[in-house]
Amino acid sequence: MTPIIIAETPAYFVINKPAGMAVEPPSHDSTLLDWLIEQEKIETGEWPKESRLGVVHRIDTDTSGLVIWAKTPAAQEELKTLWQGRQVEKTYLALVVGECEPSGTIELAMARDNKKDRQKVVWLQDGSARPALTHYQTLSVGHVGGQTVSLVEVHPVTGRTHQIRVHFKAIGHPLVGDKLYGEKLSDSIAQTLRLDRHFLHAWKICLPAANEQHCYTAPLAEDLVAALTIAGLAVPLS
Repeated sequence: MTPIIIAETPAYFVINKPAGMAVEPPSHDSTLLDWLIEQEKIETGEWPKESRLGVVHRIDTDTSGLVIWAKTPAAQEELKTLWQGRQVEKTYLALVVGECEPSGTIELAMARDNKKDRQKVVWLQDGSARPALTHYQTLSVGHVGGQTVSLVEVHPVTGRTHQIRVHFKAIGHPLVGDKLYGEKLSDSIAQTLRLDRHFLHAWKICLPAANEQHCYTAPLAEDLVAALTIAGLAVPLS
């Protein structure tokens, strides 16, 4: 479970984070931040307090794929502005239960469910709800143990915690292997595919730069490639 720096610019690192590793504390295990410090990519003394040492965005612990990490406080602020301004194009790959529409948009506000310690869709707007928008395209449909699954390319416009997982659960297509938002069927399919985590991978990121984009791609993690092979689905190419 070792991260890989797949690209580097004067402003940031592009890292392929493995599943099972949190981006930053708190965590019972070593985090991506810990690893960067160990690799001497980050000098903690060079950062002001409350700077979070280069963190720009996060992906879930059990989600694999791309993370952009700022090298300097100035770069961190610039990158955070891009994220907050929705100027960053993010593409995920997810395997979900059932057959999805060829393409679609999920626009459902979200809020934290403190009783269950997770996120939820808010059908009736209230003061706690935050807008959340997800576009998707179905790449292929397969069958696992008599059950239908869909491989979808997902483009979250907003960046709410667990957004993709909660949105697809809300429309009746929970992610395969999702321990928090899944159900018996998604668990059963995951067992057949020999997955011990949810099928979600941060596949591509495009950052605006002058009059062009800088785009990066992280190859699909080995356990997800194996799952697609068992399901008879082709591995998407970059």
